[in-house]
Amino acid sequence: MLIAGNWKMNLRYEDIINFKETLYDLNLDNRVEMAVFPQFPLLYYAKKYLLDCNIEVGAQTCSSELKGAYTGDVSVEVISDIGCKYCIVGHSERREFHNETNGFVKKASTLLLSKNIIPIICVGESKEIKIKKTTNQFIKSQIKECVPDNINSNLVIAYEPLWSIGTGIIPEYEEIFNVHNIIIKELSHIENLKVIYGGSVNMENCSKIFKLNNVHGALIGGSSLKFKDFLAIYKSAVKQII
Repeated sequence: MLIAGNWKMNLRYEDIINFKETLYDLNLDNRVEMAVFPQFPLLYYAKKYLLDCNIEVGAQTCSSELKGAYTGDVSVEVISDIGCKYCIVGHSERREFHNETNGFVKKASTLLLSKNIIPIICVGESKEIKIKKTTNQFIKSQIKECVPDNINSNLVIAYEPLWSIGTGIIPEYEEIFNVHNIIIKELSHIENLKVIYGGSVNMENCSKIFKLNNVHGALIGGSSLKFKDFLAIYKSAVKQII
């Protein structure tokens, strides 16, 4: 399983020190991986400081171009040099505020894979699509348009219903199960595929989410900023596989 904390545009250098201190008495289980995704200026420091904790560090996005005159963008080469194992691509906030299209996601993910970085591709439907009951078709279309061609191993898909992110509301557990099944069937040719859930994951609901046998972890936003809560979610994941 993968428990990933997306810190978004939050936390600072000293918070990485505080995070490491909260890990002091935590025994990580090698069957449940923990990763954090700080802001870009913190990546190198986080990777260096958390190295002996066996915590993976990933980027929140990347450029769809390898190099060039793209002020403010960050290349997959730099992310690779830092030692990031993962990179989130196509998060709903990036799609909404930075116009990251399905085409962008596919191109960026292809570059990441060329540098042996595992993309965490975010997919999910809006409230309008849910109401129209066309979620299944929408997710299938997103998968087709976002996932790189000829990929056969090492990919993470994060199912994040747009209407759930930051609202405290999650889908029915049966809905999560059904959408994850669709994703797994669409990508059945990919080895080491993980399908994780994101959207208002917290200490109260994580246990039931992790009991779903096709949920391979979680992408956590707000609760990852409260380190004790984040570790409690991690421990809940460990309990589900014992």
